[in-house]
Amino acid sequence: MKSIDSDIKEGRFKNIYFLMGVERYLICQYRDKLVNALAGEDDGINVKRYSGEMPDINELIGFLDTVPFFAPRRVAVVEDTGIFKVSDSELADYLPSLPETSHIIFVESYKGGHDRGAEKKYEQTIVDKRYKLYKTVQKLGRTVEFKRMGRDILNKWLLKRFKDAGLNITRGAMELLYEYAGEDMSLLYNESEKLICYRLGHSSIDGDDVREVCSRNIGNDVFEMVRAIATRNRQKALKLYYDLLELRERPMGILSLITREFNILLKVKMLRDAGKNYESIEKVAGINKYFVKKYVNISSRFTYEYLKEAVTECIDTETLFKQGRINDVIAVEMLIVKYAS
Repeated sequence: MKSIDSDIKEGRFKNIYFLMGVERYLICQYRDKLVNALAGEDDGINVKRYSGEMPDINELIGFLDTVPFFAPRRVAVVEDTGIFKVSDSELADYLPSLPETSHIIFVESYKGGHDRGAEKKYEQTIVDKRYKLYKTVQKLGRTVEFKRMGRDILNKWLLKRFKDAGLNITRGAMELLYEYAGEDMSLLYNESEKLICYRLGHSSIDGDDVREVCSRNIGNDVFEMVRAIATRNRQKALKLYYDLLELRERPMGILSLITREFNILLKVKMLRDAGKNYESIEKVAGINKYFVKKYVNISSRFTYEYLKEAVTECIDTETLFKQGRINDVIAVEMLIVKYAS
């Protein structure tokens, strides 16, 4: 990110940029910074955007080869097209001859989830580094990877947002905000914006305000559901399940997240029993360091056999549903009742 800020400050730009990663909020911020610095946000002639599907390469090359219209530069933004997952080398062959007045900004962001574990799997989803296009962009341009921000940076960012709005937030409310939204900056931005609007004209934000206006991240609810199962709190586990159904979450989507949680608990238990420290568990299991202790505590309540059986039964349940042999709502409910009893 500092490299892009430096390019903009000095006015010395690369002709090719590749913004990739899991932190969508920052990716969009720096995409817009580059477009504004290179051509201006309102330039509808010299800025062209290709988004969501594979662009016509000949059309893209034709746009880049055209002389800017009463402006110093032309800019093409190629966003979330999956272009780095195909082996077509036509664009890669063209890039070395890109005119000095033309710039291309590639953007690929992972949309598979908001958890910190996403960092371990996003690359295989959005980019194949073996292909010529990626290697060419790496050689000729600037590639910037946007990872999840640490809690310290997020705290400073959020506190500044609230302070600029004339608001203070209690420590408990801040922790609750993280429980609701996780650590994805886009979600945190949206939920903090709700709080700012809700408390406009007041001086502070507390936990009740967060509960009143913020939306819960389904992943956090599933985590709480598994914790309720671990403590044999069947009533709470079922209530969380029914609440998610009220929010029109698909039972099989909920089951997928339950399966993931049991998988993580199995990994954590194995790592902890092998004598690994919290830092190693965080890296291997792909979980937020602030939640490692919680996972360790919950996993200690289960045996290996229990966790393996739970994971297997979750997978079998999904298979039976796909075969049309069970009702999804009842199947997940029975699974929760069994493991919370």
